[in-house]
Amino acid sequence: MEVHRSSPYGVESKGRAGGNHYRHLFEHLPICILTVNVTTAVIADANQRACVVYGYSADEFVGIPVVQLVPEDLKGSAQAVLQRVRQGETVTHKTNNQRRDGTIFPVRVVASLDPANRGQMIIAARDITAESFRRTETEAIEAERVRIAHEIHDGVAQNLAALRHKAAMWQSMAGDAEPEIRFALKELQDVLSDSIADIRRAIFALRPVDLDAVGFFPAISQMVKEFGDQYLVLTDVIISGTQDALPVSYEQPLFRVIQHGLINFRQHSLANSVVLRLTSDAARGVTLSLRDNGRGFDPSVVGTKAGEGHFGLRQMRERILQRGGTMDILSTIGLGTELFITLPPLTNGPEGASSENSNRG
Repeated sequence: MEVHRSSPYGVESKGRAGGNHYRHLFEHLPICILTVNVTTAVIADANQRACVVYGYSADEFVGIPVVQLVPEDLKGSAQAVLQRVRQGETVTHKTNNQRRDGTIFPVRVVASLDPANRGQMIIAARDITAESFRRTETEAIEAERVRIAHEIHDGVAQNLAALRHKAAMWQSMAGDAEPEIRFALKELQDVLSDSIADIRRAIFALRPVDLDAVGFFPAISQMVKEFGDQYLVLTDVIISGTQDALPVSYEQPLFRVIQHGLINFRQHSLANSVVLRLTSDAARGVTLSLRDNGRGFDPSVVGTKAGEGHFGLRQMRERILQRGGTMDILSTIGLGTELFITLPPLTNGPEGASSENSNRG
């Protein structure tokens, strides 16, 4: 007996050339696609990717309840999602699904009524196991950053501050001492002050921000403002374009590059003003400009030194190059410095903007 499967495009899997064209597209999409009967919530069709991910053949998929793909403890929430879709809502959420062999795995799901056939719904699911692993790994790294920052602040930074206070006290008590002694004590205070400033910069660099909870754009605005408050620098953040066009995979590297850029400006430029401009566009990609009004420098000299110990600069560049972007340092002595970055657009899909941003809450 031939199993009859319906297409998610309102045409049968056999028939006209147009139906064959859409059938080919349906079968070869890189995400799992299921068509489900609205009334019975039984699967009517599944593409090749769904077969690979869930472990059923296309024929085995047909006729099983879609909630069979959900662990027992999540069937209630799955039924609630189905009901919302029946009422015409497009639902996007992250949950767990279950393979044929019983393996539980995380997915991001989008479910909606088929516009060409209101008697069925289309469910698109993406296995996000690798993404979840990366997120867990990132959380562990961020937790370690917090621990190290706290240890530096509560240990080394406090000890240096106490030593600087003692050095100042010793200098005040050495009024009749030899000039060399007074000079040495003053020099000690200056060295300690510079070391404390270095440690504050390290703590600033280590401090993580929960981009998922805060949101990328509020997070960078907050970081730039705190930088200005801490170092008495005038700051401005100008964001333009479509914020939803910024892929999530760009957020962490951009955040770290901005963070390191601010630290470099503070350490080398002697600037009293910093302007951040960020533009994101789905078609043209992302551009970032971080500009100060400091003393500037010869970029060719820094380019040479980048391979001779400027690890922070090299690390910043690597973060951007790994994502197909470019990073340029534009500077003129006496006229300030600009860090200019471009990142290419990402199409909507497994790593694109739409599927990720819809889950940000």
